[in-house]
Amino acid sequence: MKRILFDTSVYGRLISEPEILEKIKSKYKEEFIIYGCSTIRKELKETPKHIVHGKKKVQIELLNIYDSFIIKENHDLKYNKFVESLTLDYIKEYKKNKGTFSYASLKEDFAIIATATIYQLEIIISDDKRTMFSSSAIKSYKNVNRRHGLSDPEFKDYEKFRQEL
Repeated sequence: MKRILFDTSVYGRLISEPEILEKIKSKYKEEFIIYGCSTIRKELKETPKHIVHGKKKVQIELLNIYDSFIIKENHDLKYNKFVESLTLDYIKEYKKNKGTFSYASLKEDFAIIATATIYQLEIIISDDKRTMFSSSAIKSYKNVNRRHGLSDPEFKDYEKFRQEL
């Protein structure tokens, strides 16, 4: 059974694709377990409260989907000193490799990757190819992980995951 982490961007896609959400729910616990972390929940909670999809508030829908997957306490991965340190190492490596995005725009993405790496999750799924899954960011994760003897999670974009369902 695969242990996966959905990036914040995936939850937004699931609101607009209820058929995919249903497919995920049907395979959940049989083929994979979905984990979460405080960084992702915080980003979901920052969704403006006034945005509506259909007749429902998007923020509430996002949090409900997240909470429906993260049902056990140990599936809510904690941000700790190891995650923080690895996040900073990723950012330093990214800047060393002349990455163009700012610390502020990368901090949460890199914290999500660091969380998945520290907790040894197999797959990270994201719809964010611009920053989180950019070639320079992935190169930075891999270089740092190799130096620390850490395994790389598989980076899978949302479209590929969706097709595999």
